[in-house]
Amino acid sequence: MPGGTGFFVAPGKVLTCAHAVGASQPDSGRRSAVERVRVSWPGGGCTGVVTAHPPVHNGKGLWPFPDLAVIELTEPVRDQLWVPLGDTMPAIGDRLYAAGYSTVYEKGEPRLGGSTVEYEFPQAFDGHGVLKVKGGELAPGMSGGPLLVPGEGRVCAVVTTTRREGWPHGGLAVPVSAVRECFPDLWEENQHPHRHNSAWPRMLSVLRHHSAHRNLLSASERQALEAAAQGLGLDPTALYWQAVGDLGPALDKPLEDFEEVLRECADAQPAQPGAVHPLVHLVELLAADVPVEAVARHLMDLAGRLAGRLGQSYTPPAERPRSRVPRARLSAVEVRLTPDGCNRRRHLLSVWKYPDVNEMPVPVLCTDTSMTLVQIREQVKRVLPAAVQSLKDHADDLVVEFTFPSSMLHRANVDEWNLGKDWAPLGTQFMVVLRALDRPGETHGHWERRWRNLHSEVSDGSRPTMDWVDCRNADTIDKLFASFQTAQSLAVLAVSYQPDSKAGKLALQAALYAGVPAAIWPRVECPEHADIASGRARETGPASGPADGADIGSTSAPTPCTGDRFLAAVAQQLADTSLSDLPQLVKMLRLEARAQDQGTDHCGRGLTLLWDDPTRWSPADGTALAAPAQGR
Repeated sequence: MPGGTGFFVAPGKVLTCAHAVGASQPDSGRRSAVERVRVSWPGGGCTGVVTAHPPVHNGKGLWPFPDLAVIELTEPVRDQLWVPLGDTMPAIGDRLYAAGYSTVYEKGEPRLGGSTVEYEFPQAFDGHGVLKVKGGELAPGMSGGPLLVPGEGRVCAVVTTTRREGWPHGGLAVPVSAVRECFPDLWEENQHPHRHNSAWPRMLSVLRHHSAHRNLLSASERQALEAAAQGLGLDPTALYWQAVGDLGPALDKPLEDFEEVLRECADAQPAQPGAVHPLVHLVELLAADVPVEAVARHLMDLAGRLAGRLGQSYTPPAERPRSRVPRARLSAVEVRLTPDGCNRRRHLLSVWKYPDVNEMPVPVLCTDTSMTLVQIREQVKRVLPAAVQSLKDHADDLVVEFTFPSSMLHRANVDEWNLGKDWAPLGTQFMVVLRALDRPGETHGHWERRWRNLHSEVSDGSRPTMDWVDCRNADTIDKLFASFQTAQSLAVLAVSYQPDSKAGKLALQAALYAGVPAAIWPRVECPEHADIASGRARETGPASGPADGADIGSTSAPTPCTGDRFLAAVAQQLADTSLSDLPQLVKMLRLEARAQDQGTDHCGRGLTLLWDDPTRWSPADGTALAAPAQGR
């Protein structure tokens, strides 16, 4: 439109300034808004009916407050979209973006341009408050254009004038709250989100990309956040994924420093309505992990201020998020197998790396085509070396985890997999452990309590214990479950034989449902008690009896079997070792077993460890952008 700039705010409706559609009245010297105007935009145009507030300007100088007009087009615009309005005032010092048409640099034909300005302070005008901005150029013709808060993604004001006549830099803008008061029906139409411009998020991202965090944070605030992040020693890319969640926008390349983390988090948007903004969530996460309480309180205060600058209401967490156990500098690579429907022989593969096991994972590989276990083994051989290499500077040690459905745990021999060297299996290079993919949700309380007990010297007056299910045991699953539930201090289950038999499967199933977080077993049978393990002893005789060669009625102890020797050897190894050090111990025992003759029955031969941390971030957790009161 020749008189100024306008922008779509509802179906067939354009918002602009009243003075942009005003015309002089020669007889009276007054100016009044015209009834109809021509509205033009790239690729189209039509006439529209004007409603101005106020409709008349009786004197000289600026048009009276609020100087707003709505133009209703006489012809519908097909597939027309509009921009959202937000009546939250920006914070003083915020950088805002103004857009509009001008003929300053292109004589004759108006050209669309933009300018970045800074909100200086609220200015009284005509008995009302308006926004006073400085720094950028508001050229003639930009009156009626939108003033955008890039971090919030909404228009907060309408540009009305330059700072003073003949001076192009800075000016005044009418806040959107005046639109809500003068045109309430228009406001209601604008607030329906289903027809907002679908390209809006992408355009905002481009606009904000390199400067958004600088607009939102002062230099001292950025320095405080960077100091907190450096103290934790976290990988920048991992910190980004922790803040935005696994539904956040993918990165073009790994992030190199904390400055890039701030920039990308400022660009990102919450994955769901009402969720905490990723930049606010980043500050919360840093506050939760810094060791100095005063610094943590300062960062939590900053999270609240930052939410206000982003136009979000903010409720601080009731308490700082709990630290995840253990807090050692430990990295992990997780290989996760998800069943492909009813085909139990094929699985979807995903590989995740944890620069810090206490933080969120970073995706390495996620397949959408199911594979057999042989194919998965080849894929792991291909991607694992690079994932391990990328974590070399982030931890004192590394765990390789294989998360399998519980039905596959008893036959997993992943510690024998290798990266191309048959003589260097994974279990001798890394701490290789199993995790259960499908623990029922109702078991989580017991599972977490037992895990915390496992990493505590004393918990509820009792030390964490290991319980044994030996090869003579033929209890039913209900008896096993009851015994595990009764043993509140139980943290590790030891099975003296490979649990691929009927009895062994029942023991492992009952332990998982009781929330036992860790289990250890050898991938060998106890040949002396194979009948009991298979369940045939229930039909042919008692659950246990005298050992082979013992006289009936003898009171002597049964002759030790293969399973007994395994349990005794593990118990001896644990005599001077904490249960929480089992992953390191199992790796050492695997190495010792391979260093001896292959024919020995060393307890490290085929040794398997289930080590299942319920407090860890998991790829299955979904978005990490829950409200603060909900924890994550």
